[in-house]
Amino acid sequence: MIRFLALASAWKASALRCLPLVLLFVCFAALPGSPEPPEEVLDSCLAVDRIPLSAVSIDPVAGRVEVMEGGPASPYRLYLPDGDNRTLRIGYASGKPPGRDYLFVNSHRGYLDRAIGLAPDAPARLERPQKASFAMLGYLGERYLCLMEMHGQGSRNRKRSAYVARIPMRMGVEMSLYYKLAALPASPQLPALPSPSSSSPAPAALPR
Repeated sequence: MIRFLALASAWKASALRCLPLVLLFVCFAALPGSPEPPEEVLDSCLAVDRIPLSAVSIDPVAGRVEVMEGGPASPYRLYLPDGDNRTLRIGYASGKPPGRDYLFVNSHRGYLDRAIGLAPDAPARLERPQKASFAMLGYLGERYLCLMEMHGQGSRNRKRSAYVARIPMRMGVEMSLYYKLAALPASPQLPALPSPSSSSPAPAALPR
């Protein structure tokens, strides 16, 4: 009996020591995922090549998108904008063969096949990654990765898709991508200047 009580006491002490770790694990598991980007951020990404008309700051990663093959043994083909600011390594990795494509910022990855589609039929890869536009967005103290791709040719090029993800604070944390497809909004038109007419009064003569 005494031996049983001793074993029970030791088990209880061991359980109490593990309790904080168990509670910590439960708290982490209960934390919500990355929140959906605000509508202003998604719309700014769709119109990233236009004059910003909102409180979202836009820092385009300008330049031509270069391709790095990485050799026949490499499972990915990398697309890197040559305007990369070297502080944040930004790009798109396309699988060879196709599959598990992802966007990345430094050590953060966001997989396209896990993107939360705010439009139906979110694709698992980009159509023309070398024509895509990369940018960093800022809004209310948060930083976001933006990739915008145009669809169609010429006058039919009226749709755009955007992948947006909040950049996590901790290194190595996977990004949650959000996808949106929308028609290209019309550019705001400046008001036309009044044209002079014959009925307009003549300017007053200057005194001699």
